[in-house]
Order: sequence, then C-alpha cells, then structure tokens
Amino acid sequence: MVYLNIRKILLRYGLFMVGSTMSGLGTENSDIDMCLLVKPCLYDARSDALSYLQNIQNVLQNCDFVTQPEVILAKVPILKFKDSRYGFEVDLNCNNAVGIRNTHLLHCYAHLDWRVRPLVIIVKLWAQANDINDAKRMTISSYSLALMVIHFLQCGVTPPAIPCLHGLYPEKFSPNSEIHNIDIQEELPQFYSDNKQSLDTQFL
Repeated sequence: MVYLNIRKILLRYGLFMVGSTMSGLGTENSDIDMCLLVKPCLYDARSDALSYLQNIQNVLQNCDFVTQPEVILAKVPILKFKDSRYGFEVDLNCNNAVGIRNTHLLHCYAHLDWRVRPLVIIVKLWAQANDINDAKRMTISSYSLALMVIHFLQCGVTPPAIPCLHGLYPEKFSPNSEIHNIDIQEELPQFYSDNKQSLDTQFL
C-alpha cells in the first residue's frame, strides 16, 4: 500500500526493506525500516531527501491506514509513521543507499555464527534500558552497537569467533558494488568457528 501511494508522485523509484527486520537482529518491538531510492541526487542530497519525504508525507496524510506521519530532521532525514492496521511503526529514508549495504552486511554476519544474533540483541536491550540507543537524541545507533559486537567476536576473543567478511569477500562487500544487485538476505557458505565459548562467557 505504501508503494502504491508513493507512485502517485514518483513514477520511477525503488523501495527496499532494510534495518534489523531484514538483518535478523531485531526484536518484537523493532520498527520497520525502509529505504526509498529515487534518481541520484546531483546537488544537496539531504535537501533533496527532505523534499521527497515531505511530499510523501502529504500523500500519506490522506491514507486511512497511516497515522502520525512526521518528518524527522536527523542527519539522515526520515519520515516516521504508524500503520494503524497492524500497529507497527515505519521509518522511511530517501536515497540512503548505504543502509542497504549495511543491512546486507549485518544479515551475513548474523548468520555466520549462532551467537551473533543473541549477543547483538542483548547489547541493544541493555543500551535501550540505559537510554543510550536513541537516534533522536543522537546517542549510539543500533548499527554501531552491532558493529561493536562483531568487532568483539573478531578481535576480543581467542580464537576469533567470526572472520572479517570484507577480507573474505572484498568484491561482494565493496562500497562500489551495484546497489540493485545486492541480495540483502543472501546466504553465504557455511562457516565453522574454532571458538566454542558459550554465550554467557562471551557476554560477560
């Protein structure tokens, strides 16, 4: 429905689901993150994104299934709204293609080793309980928290629990790869870790 309503003002665009819902690092309370890819921004990317999001906000205000549409003026502007049919919140950004790459990267890490997902989720819940995981307040992003956990599993335990995917697959995770060729939920070859530490040992 969101896709069809956006088509009222944009004829050619791509709409991608991104974030923790797609990476597998979300909780039951996680919102839905979406990325709108329009034509490349040639001048001020942030201003262009704001303009697109404000136009979409005007369209969605007339939709029965959308409530509380609001443009958030963050470093990466988002249009936040709630789906009244199912009760979930949606964060829509525009032309933030790096979010698609980040989601692909985290999804692949989350499926490398069974300990990645629970450790990331535990750290995120801890950060939320301590009010340091809130984009509106410019605290630590969920993506940064996930990278910290991944770095710990690579460098903070012996032997390393997971490898560096950029080292194993430099072309696949290149920042110059074609964005439309990325399979966000790609399954990499199975990895067997030499690290057999339990989840509670790594968390402590």
